[in-house]
Amino acid sequence: MTDKNILPVSPSVTWIGVLDPGLITFDIVMETKYGTTYNSYFINAEKKAIVETTKEKFWPEYLAKIKQVTDPAEIEYIIVDHTEPDHSGNVANLLKIAPNATVVGSGNALKFLRDQTGHDFRSIAVKTGDTLDLGNKTLHFINAPNLHWPDTIYTWLEEERVLFTCDSFGSHFCNEKMYDDEVGDFDDAFTYYFDAILRPFSKYMIQAIEKIKPLDISVICPGHGPILRSDWKKYVDMSQRYAMGAIALPNEKNILIAYVSAYENTMLLANKIAEGLKSSCDFTIDVCDIEHMHFSKLEEKIAHASGIILGSPTINQNILPQIYGFFGAINPIRDKGKLGAAFGSYGWSGEASKMIEGNFTMLKLKVFERNMMVKFKPHEEAFKECIDFGKAYAEKMIEMYRLSCNI
Repeated sequence: MTDKNILPVSPSVTWIGVLDPGLITFDIVMETKYGTTYNSYFINAEKKAIVETTKEKFWPEYLAKIKQVTDPAEIEYIIVDHTEPDHSGNVANLLKIAPNATVVGSGNALKFLRDQTGHDFRSIAVKTGDTLDLGNKTLHFINAPNLHWPDTIYTWLEEERVLFTCDSFGSHFCNEKMYDDEVGDFDDAFTYYFDAILRPFSKYMIQAIEKIKPLDISVICPGHGPILRSDWKKYVDMSQRYAMGAIALPNEKNILIAYVSAYENTMLLANKIAEGLKSSCDFTIDVCDIEHMHFSKLEEKIAHASGIILGSPTINQNILPQIYGFFGAINPIRDKGKLGAAFGSYGWSGEASKMIEGNFTMLKLKVFERNMMVKFKPHEEAFKECIDFGKAYAEKMIEMYRLSCNI
């Protein structure tokens, strides 16, 4: 599908984004069964401005849309709320046809863009409280760091009460009608987008929502998905509710024992470690074989866990691919400080424990001082050691929990 439409948002704002209905995955791991959109907006003020660009591969289509609304040489400002390539991919191309334009973004955004483009450009760094005079229109800027990159800002068009929010309040949902009151139900896409992209940064989402509460908003223009012109408050409220739920997760008393097991030996260890845990603490113990577990389910389990015990055989001096996938589901911001431990069966050299513990360290988890590695098949003595290991881990978890609750 090639979209040639431009759509009005407010008297001076026009959507000039592009549709990508055939996208199957986003950022490699996120399923996009509805495709997505790359939203860019043109502000037709005395000093013309563009807010966000699009993914680079859509340049010909994007350029055609720009030419429908203005002579590119007349563009004076390019507002970059966030520099992930799906938002900033055409900044360099846009600067070639708008040579007098000034790029506006956070300090971090401008640094990132210089790295991405490989050259310098005219720029203005902005932060909360700063404004930009477009002649007959005024832009205000609001820092929204870590939603979901450290460079993110929101942009507020004062006179027309339009808020540009980048990834916040967005969704991977492609429909050529674009308006929230015309595209049909997209709540599942909105929720999945929050879970996959924004949930780890929930405390920053709550802070950002507090900053925009005083605004008399008419329209929210996100970087992906429908333009929220009719029911923006519903999606802000949903985001706040999801974020409040997410930040409560670290206080949950859950221990995740995740493993893969080639000959069921690592599975036997997992069950005995769980036995030791259950005899020593009142935490919920979740024992699961992750060999065929979907990434989103894995991430959900990790998010809800306050402690993680990860088991793998050692095969050819290495751990299993599913264990590497497990590491990919850990978010250092969300999971920092959780207690991680390693276990598993091995036949020759037993590198799995060091590899697991090393990755836990790099991902900012606190590594338990012991691991539980058994050569080949575990027997009675090894089972006793597993139970003792579980008890020792439980004692440490109780201590950490009491400290976190100031008990």
